Parts: sequence; structure tokens; C-alpha cells
Amino acid sequence: MQKIIISCDTTACIKHNEANKLGVYVLPLNVIVDNKEYHDGVDIDNDMLCTMMRNKATIKTSTPTPLEIETFFNNIIEKENPDRIIHFTISSKLSSMFELFTNFCQTNYGDKVTVIDSLSVCSFMGNIVRYAVRLKDEGKDADTIVELSKKRVGTEIVRFVPETMVYLKRGGRVSPAVAMIGNLLGIKPVLKLGVNGIEKESTTRTIKKAYMKTLEEYSKKPDLDKYEIHIVEFDSMPTCKKIAKAAKEMMPNIPILITPMSINVCAHAGPGTFGIGLVLKVND
Repeated sequence: MQKIIISCDTTACIKHNEANKLGVYVLPLNVIVDNKEYHDGVDIDNDMLCTMMRNKATIKTSTPTPLEIETFFNNIIEKENPDRIIHFTISSKLSSMFELFTNFCQTNYGDKVTVIDSLSVCSFMGNIVRYAVRLKDEGKDADTIVELSKKRVGTEIVRFVPETMVYLKRGGRVSPAVAMIGNLLGIKPVLKLGVNGIEKESTTRTIKKAYMKTLEEYSKKPDLDKYEIHIVEFDSMPTCKKIAKAAKEMMPNIPILITPMSINVCAHAGPGTFGIGLVLKVND
């Protein structure tokens, strides 16, 4: 039987304890605050980043260096001696990570490392990684895991509402036209995250209307029992608790989770952002 290792980066929001339990290797991504580099889950967390951003710090992100990528995979190979490594990256529509890892791994590891574009972020991406682990634990071979995981990519439905468009505009994650809408007094854009990246879906004057409309859409999914609701937050817990309560009343039999956003997503979305996703359960 093949020895297969599943890996990802911290965009997937799989924390240290869970990663150890799943046998997943997680590469910490970085955030640069006032020209000082920090690594997700190592020397910075969401609360620290939020304080820095609220205090007007200059925030940037960057992709891992070739040395960091090489060290990460060499460590896996040295410890595990796997036949294959299957690595998941943040959406290629939001970052150059997929292209970087694909080119680097093809050059340095050949067929030993397969890189999959999750086309997703946060716990939505995390569920794709967990699904791959489930397939591995069931004894599937690497090619089957890759094939089935790719079929799951893009199946989630995700909506984000940022407190401000300043950070998304600064990072080039939204168009100037969408950013302009976010600057209109009393108007907040509802953003759709999908296989095409971030797009404006609608606008709202009240947060409640935005999340109720999203939950109503989700509640009409024909095969709803195969899904769970993930609410991701960055300095928006009071709102997220209200969303969870409304979701429970509307869809009482559907699992609901509130999880933090990953550091690199927080850096581009900004404090006060929340997202709601309808995500396939790991066992479906």
C-alpha cells in the first residue's frame, strides 16, 4: 500500500492539535506588519493582528520563499519517507501560491508531490483537506485521492461581508468599481467567493438583511442534509453568533460551526469581516 501524506498551508485553518490528529503537515504562512515578518500560529494570532490593523499598521503578505518550501517538503520526506505527498493551496484566484508550488515541486520533486488548487480559503478549504485525509484513511491510492478531491473543489457556496473595502482594495483582491461601492455611505457589498475569485453579488444597508438573505438561499438547497454551515470571523464574533442563531432556527438539523479566518485572509479582508459558507460534510 502506498504511503501518502496530505499537506496544506495555514489558509485551511487546521490548527496544530487537529493537524497532529489527522496526520496533516501544515506550512505556516506569513504576514508582514510594519516591515516585520510574522508566521501564522507561530508568533502571531488573529487577536494580535486585529489590534495591529485597528492601530493603522501597514499590513502585507507574501508567498513562502523557495527555501521555506524546500525545507517544508524535505522535512516531510525525511520524517515519513512517503510514496506521494498531496498538497493543497489557497485559491489561485486570490494568490500565486498554486503556481509557485506547482512549478517548484515539479522541478524539485517530480511526481512525488502533487499540488491541488483548492479554489477556496479558511475552513471551506479545510474541509477539502479533511476529505482527502478521509480518503487516505479508507485506503484510496494517491491518484484516486487527487481525482476525488478535485471533484469536490468549487462545491461550496460562500458569501463574505467586510466591514470596510480598504484592505481588499489595497491588496488588489477586488476591482476599483467594487471598492467604490464599499465606500458609499451606508452601503456594504456582499461578496461571493468561488472559482472565479471574489465578485460582488449584491449590496446591503443592514448586516442582518445580508446574512438572512444568504441563509434563506442556503436553506433551499435540495440536498441540504449533505452540507454544514461554516461561519468564519475576524473581529466579528457578536455578529457571527447572531448568524449562527438564525441559521439554527432556519435549518435546525444542519451542523453549524464558527471558526476564525486564517491570518493571510484576515490581512486582506480586515477586522469586522465575516463569511458564511455552505460546505459539503467530510463524510458526504
